[in-house]
Amino acid sequence: MKTFKFNNLVFQIFNEVYEPADDSLLLADYLKHEIRSKDIILDLGTGCGIQAITATTLKDDVRVIATDINPIAVKNAVKNAKLNNVNERIEFIHGDLFQPFLKKEYFNLIIFNPPYLPLPLPDQKKQDWISLAWAQGIGSDIIQRFLLESNSYLKENGRILLIISTLSNIDFKRWEGTYSFERLSERAFFFEKLILLKITKVR
Repeated sequence: MKTFKFNNLVFQIFNEVYEPADDSLLLADYLKHEIRSKDIILDLGTGCGIQAITATTLKDDVRVIATDINPIAVKNAVKNAKLNNVNERIEFIHGDLFQPFLKKEYFNLIIFNPPYLPLPLPDQKKQDWISLAWAQGIGSDIIQRFLLESNSYLKENGRILLIISTLSNIDFKRWEGTYSFERLSERAFFFEKLILLKITKVR
């Protein structure tokens, strides 16, 4: 188990959970500009809980639901929420993207730091959780599925914060007419550029 610190928060990272890196911090750093009073927030792929926990520290009246396909990550995030004394303000759910929501929940803000490397999707039955945190599928399967489904879960004037990589090769043209995309921030590395997008519904 590793220990990770962000601002005044402390996170313990279980061995089978994605450790916060540059992508996580790019998103977490920006939340202070985006969280609004009374927001209902969905943190997809919560991992150790860094985004969900950070969000609760920015506004006292937000409601946060956090999900992850990795059941170990859900347990890890619950532990970190208790460690940072915000466990009563976040609901943690095990599930794949929007699958846990049998009845439509509508969110003001959806946060997603997805697997974005163009690698074949691992077999979920093998429970290779770290690979599942990295691999998006050859055709950007996870991100495309997210964009297909998320529109139904956004409130009017709702927004999405999404991390992508220049390695992701996402065809955004197919989403013209459904969403508008704004680049908020980016970080360049020798092999890729990480980009934080703000996505809103096209009226």
